Amino acid sequence: MQAVPSVSWTSFPAQTHFAFEWEATPVLYSWGMTKLDRPLHFFFVTQPERFTGSVEFNISAQLYTSPIGTSHWGFSGQLLAHVPLVEYGEYAGLNLGGAHYTIAGISSNYIVVGFSTLFGFLHYNLKYSPADKIWMHAIEFRFF
Repeated sequence: MQAVPSVSWTSFPAQTHFAFEWEATPVLYSWGMTKLDRPLHFFFVTQPERFTGSVEFNISAQLYTSPIGTSHWGFSGQLLAHVPLVEYGEYAGLNLGGAHYTIAGISSNYIVVGFSTLFGFLHYNLKYSPADKIWMHAIEFRFF
């Protein structure tokens, strides 16, 4: 589980809300490591296993600073691919995937695109729900 929360802001058609987000990665498959490292990981992932090339399923909880409807909480499940771009992903990597968020009773599917840097510790992901016209910007700190 991630101890330091990431920050995000969600832009609904009529308003924008700021949130703190915590993530956990139950499953990650890494294809960029050496043969000495097993490719499948559960709950504990080192940064090189992620940024050298991987696909991960993660779950998250968001705590919004102002209520959305009657709730301050949001939850999600995401399937993300991390593709190394520069120096095996140490300096720059591409994040692509999909997500399903439930925020204050509103369930939406999202397209995720972003990049990572600083040896996989810093991610910026942009998430968009075409059906609901909701944009999410997330600055994610990956210390797990």
